[in-house]
Amino acid sequence: MTIDAADWYDSDPDPNGFFQGDILERVPVVFMPPAGSGKWVLLRPSFPVTLEQALAGNTPKGFRPFVAGTAPEEWKTPDELVLAKATRRVVMVITQTCDLERRNSVQVAPVYPARSLSESKQASLEKNEVNYLFYLPMSGHDLTEKSFADLSQITSVHNSYMREAKLAKRLSNEGRARLQMHLAKFHGRPFGFSKEDKVSQSGDYLCLHCFLTAAVVERRTLTADVAFGDCNRCGPSALWVKFS
Repeated sequence: MTIDAADWYDSDPDPNGFFQGDILERVPVVFMPPAGSGKWVLLRPSFPVTLEQALAGNTPKGFRPFVAGTAPEEWKTPDELVLAKATRRVVMVITQTCDLERRNSVQVAPVYPARSLSESKQASLEKNEVNYLFYLPMSGHDLTEKSFADLSQITSVHNSYMREAKLAKRLSNEGRARLQMHLAKFHGRPFGFSKEDKVSQSGDYLCLHCFLTAAVVERRTLTADVAFGDCNRCGPSALWVKFS
């Protein structure tokens, strides 16, 4: 499937409020370094404040840094004091639109340039075939190069930080449906089927792509164990959903 920015993004988004799939700038995120990498820096409070007192919120005048593995009483309790690096960066909103105003924590995925991948992986990315990466074609001055949202690095930010975020791009209805399908496949629950998928249950299916882009109902009766195949109307862009 060829992904066109004109189909993937909303050409005139309302800047008031955010939606699932929105690409935002200036959102601070913190990622956990791998265990044993030597990148963890543990903090110990300066005398006379004890570690237990510091963990309880009694802030000392200073902290002493220790590389993980050299600090006294490491992980003696379930809580630990660590030096963290936060980065204000471009992210994609993963939380469903209806939950964005009601939840304190918002799920986001970091956005990276496609050039950070190998050429072969970029080719798969541009067809949206990598299950943990969601392709974002370049579009105007807000997204100046081909990029992707890394769904394997989804993390949480407090809703209060969203107030300072800037909307860079908003997915179209089709783009959002494709994101939901991608998320469902990545986490193990099918949401719609592409032409390569096989029918698991016989019945009638509709092409969601035709409905979202042209308000046309393309219906097909399919039997189990055959590939869904192209849509008669939109070809390889088909996104099949079960109707009955």
